[in-house]
Amino acid sequence: MIQADDAMPFVILAYGRFAPERLHLALETTPRESSPEIDAAIAATWDEQLRAAQAAGRVLFNGDMLRYIAHEQTTTPDGDALTLRVGPTNYRDFVGTNLFNRHRVDEFGWHRFSNPIGTTATILTTDGFICYGRRSRRVSYHANHVHTFGGALEACDAGPNGRVDAFASVLRELHEELALERSDIREIVCAGLIRDREIHQPEMLFEARVALTADELTARWQTAESRDEHEAIVRLRDDPGAIAPFLATCGPIAPVAVGALMLYGRGRGWVA
Repeated sequence: MIQADDAMPFVILAYGRFAPERLHLALETTPRESSPEIDAAIAATWDEQLRAAQAAGRVLFNGDMLRYIAHEQTTTPDGDALTLRVGPTNYRDFVGTNLFNRHRVDEFGWHRFSNPIGTTATILTTDGFICYGRRSRRVSYHANHVHTFGGALEACDAGPNGRVDAFASVLRELHEELALERSDIREIVCAGLIRDREIHQPEMLFEARVALTADELTARWQTAESRDEHEAIVRLRDDPGAIAPFLATCGPIAPVAVGALMLYGRGRGWVA
């Protein structure tokens, strides 16, 4: 059994198996707290990254996202529920805080970081594999790393009533990155919430059990709209003995992928 402890590149904020009716996200309009120093750092970093993207032939654009404010996990007779309060942020602020000024978290304060909530998934296939992607060189961060599939909560995930649909967010990303339709997914649950120790980003982790083999998933990925976000599909056996060898041999791996694998293993009794 692997110990999920302080040596891991993530902090577990909440853990369980949250179906759509057990996961609640509410949008608040409160803006992110900032300061002149933070605003200046964001502006300088964004300009620098725009120049780097242009030189590399990449497109970098801002977009509205949703950030973490607080969360609460409650227990009821029907099971655990997870509630998150979220607010507005954008990709520019994410680049200028979590991504490229993460070393200034103590100076700025974590609550002043952009902290967009990631919504990514572990894929489980019919032939007993756990699947992730290896990020391509075109992405702005964690290129060449093993990574979960997905993105982050966007402003469009919030409805007029202020309710935010995190499941819709991850399903949209799975369609874009893997060409998965809703009918391909037998089951999808939220496995919990972690915070990446590297860039301090909160991540909602999902597990999607699909009606495809690992080879069929790879073939489907070849047809995806955003196929070029990953350069390969990587897999390991859905077995406790496979975790340690995979982590030792897979090459660079993002903290979110380690967290996703550990939460999945924890649910199966593989990880303490």
